[in-house]
Amino acid sequence: MARDAAATRLFRTLLVPHDFSPQSRAAFALAEQLVRLSAGRIHLLHVVQAPALHAVTPSGPVDLALPDVVVTGALLEAEKLLLQLAGESRVEVRVHVVEGAPAEIICGMAERLPADLIVMGTHGHEGLAHLLLGSVAERTLRRAACPVLVVPARSEASR
Repeated sequence: MARDAAATRLFRTLLVPHDFSPQSRAAFALAEQLVRLSAGRIHLLHVVQAPALHAVTPSGPVDLALPDVVVTGALLEAEKLLLQLAGESRVEVRVHVVEGAPAEIICGMAERLPADLIVMGTHGHEGLAHLLLGSVAERTLRRAACPVLVVPARSEASR
């Protein structure tokens, strides 16, 4: 019995990065199940990464920034949506919305909490899409100081 109690205390603080995709919803649902076993807490995190905009001018390339109002709007909308998810959950959920590079923010947040486990979805990009888009899940796996549980993308045929 003591062994079961120790196992349920292992993952009390879960960090769930969420990008509003079906994969993130699946990861959140799994995290809810895990946290019910441990009477823990979920920290739902959305990272807003402003796109890099570049212009080529006669004097060379120039980096352009989105107006602050656009980034602020994205942060507020993400917070609203995460608060709605948190409100519908039957477990304790705290919401965090941050601007920056997703993998760096996820790993930094996991260390600051400190998280016992990161539960995240993966889009399952392959080939050129993976090469061009990269993988936040892969970069998180490589950098995280705590365990990472990756919920794989499922094809429509396997559902």
